[in-house]
Amino acid sequence: MRESKRFAQRSSKQEKIEPRKKYFLLFEGEETEPRYFDMINQNRDALNINPLIELVPLMRSYGENGWSSPKKILDRLLENLEEEKTGRVTYKRILYWITEYLEDERRITIRNKLMAYAWNIMCQVCQEDLCSNLDDEVEKKDIQTVCYKILSILQQEKVFKKMVDALPEIIKEHSITFEENFDKVCLIIDRDKHSFKADNQENDQYGYVLQKCREHGFGFYLSNPCFEFWLLLHYDKVCECDKDKLLKNEKKGRKTYIERELSKLLPGYSKSKYNVDQLCSAIDNAIKNEKLFCEDEEGLRVSLGSRVGLLMQELRTRESPSPVYT
Repeated sequence: MRESKRFAQRSSKQEKIEPRKKYFLLFEGEETEPRYFDMINQNRDALNINPLIELVPLMRSYGENGWSSPKKILDRLLENLEEEKTGRVTYKRILYWITEYLEDERRITIRNKLMAYAWNIMCQVCQEDLCSNLDDEVEKKDIQTVCYKILSILQQEKVFKKMVDALPEIIKEHSITFEENFDKVCLIIDRDKHSFKADNQENDQYGYVLQKCREHGFGFYLSNPCFEFWLLLHYDKVCECDKDKLLKNEKKGRKTYIERELSKLLPGYSKSKYNVDQLCSAIDNAIKNEKLFCEDEEGLRVSLGSRVGLLMQELRTRESPSPVYT
């Protein structure tokens, strides 16, 4: 995972005068949620977002694309943060750095066949040339050498020429700039059956994710059954919908019940393309309507509702966040 480069970085000059608290947004979805919060960021003044809060979406690395399990996504983030804290780096992590550079600088998407081709080449280098498994740890003194070896072989393919020249940038730009006890991670996830495949005493993924969020002070902003329900809350018509059908959210054709109801109010809606400006003007309404449904993190196991409105309220508070130094 990595920070989205579309959002401004915290500057050292600003930090000395007025530290900005980063809200790292970790999405389960890869289209609907990022598009919505991009709109929030672009309209932060009109929405009265606290100027001392910076929104930072966390983007998926190659191999993490398509994950829908909140447990799996959360575990990967915790692993990344632990690496940042301890300085531990695996061969797989170095490969993620390189694919992130390819996506950010060379406009190769993680779904592109060329990215898969590059990944296969790099895996082969690790296994055959470096005689290492992807989960093996790389000594700090060897990181640059390992990167150089992988890039040297990768650039033998014409499409990846001059990769070695990018070595300093690849090594420098990989970190997640999370400040413990000051910044906040916000987990924005769904409750639907595809998200939490088990819910019993032995394999309670819902309880696991909730407990980990509590332990680490992460925000737990879940919607049951899905994030699209939060979008539907922007309209008072949501109160006229069949609540049982909303919760079951059964699919008919290509769309779920909520998507069909949302399309009536938001013409042309699809997960990757919809009128965010129309929603922007109705956020107060969404916060109000959310109060009519479940907002309790335990209750949302089985009840229709959302907690995204609570996040929006938090982003709009005017209290200046103060850093805690240890």
